[in-house]
Amino acid sequence: MDTYVLRPATEADFPSLARLWEEVFGDGPEFTSEFFRLLWTPGCCRAAFAHGDIAAMGFCLRGPTARGAHCGYIYAMATQEAHRGRGLAAAVGRALLADAFGTGLDLVATLPAEESLNAWYESRLGMSPCFMKGGEGVSFPQSWLDFADFCGGHDPRTPQTLLAAAAPGFDLSPLLGLGWECCFD
Repeated sequence: MDTYVLRPATEADFPSLARLWEEVFGDGPEFTSEFFRLLWTPGCCRAAFAHGDIAAMGFCLRGPTARGAHCGYIYAMATQEAHRGRGLAAAVGRALLADAFGTGLDLVATLPAEESLNAWYESRLGMSPCFMKGGEGVSFPQSWLDFADFCGGHDPRTPQTLLAAAAPGFDLSPLLGLGWECCFD
């Protein structure tokens, strides 16, 4: 049985993170390079390792604001096929939420790649429908806008509603239905 180590990823992990990303999502090196150039910040990624090799990862990107609330965004949750079904993605996601709320973020949102994943985010990470994909409402730093331009327009096959989890004591209700433009879908 594998023993896993869950820890924040560092720049030294970029090659392993990029390989897993490209394997799971099919994006090429140009995409992952642009992501790391524009959106990487220390502490934004948690990864699970088995015998020193990456088994799962996820990113919580920081920077957006919604009516004064400081937001994070879970992106690129991925698990190597050989390690699926062991709860690694849930452990990574819970660590990302704990990190985000521990450093003062008010909420964390995500846009699952397909509707069938909504139930997973709701049951494992306590997320619920909140923002609408696209449109005005949430403000983004320039690096997010640049990466969104690189990604191109929204994919009509992805869900139209983003899910969110709130920090303890934070009320999401005033944000329900706001537009979230930079989904990178």
